[in-house]
Amino acid sequence: MNKKTKGALAAAAGAAILVGGAGTMAAWNDNASLGSGTVSAGTLNIDQVGTGTWHWDNPDGEVFTPGSDLLVPGDSVVYVGKYKISAAGTNLKATLTPEIGGVTGNLKDYLEVADVNDAPTTITPSNDDQILTIGTKVTFDPDTGGEDGQGGTASLAGASVLLQQTLN
Repeated sequence: MNKKTKGALAAAAGAAILVGGAGTMAAWNDNASLGSGTVSAGTLNIDQVGTGTWHWDNPDGEVFTPGSDLLVPGDSVVYVGKYKISAAGTNLKATLTPEIGGVTGNLKDYLEVADVNDAPTTITPSNDDQILTIGTKVTFDPDTGGEDGQGGTASLAGASVLLQQTLN
């Protein structure tokens, strides 16, 4: 047999093997119900209650007035707000984290945030329907030098407190 004939026979044999197994099911199968029942999802939500307050982060805690009081590097101010928590779910755990991701303006890159809560930072169903007082500290980066940030502004309207589930 020449090489072309041997190759054609080998290809035909391989195709026959592949086609022979296609579309056949050699094993029995069956299924049964999981039973009756309904699954329901829990909830995780945070809503601000009323209007919060701003104060300087110093021992005197004087009122800070956004828009008229001016920050310099190293200054810190604190926003304190009340938030209602909804947390329902058998194994639910979540964390509270202040964020400035939505802050806009040319001063935003010089601002840092930190949590100054007396409230728990871990939320569970035991916190459901509670109103927590949450403080968020905003600091003008003390390492800002030269003329960086001078005369700049930042709208803190986009700052938030994030309530995010911690996966088990």
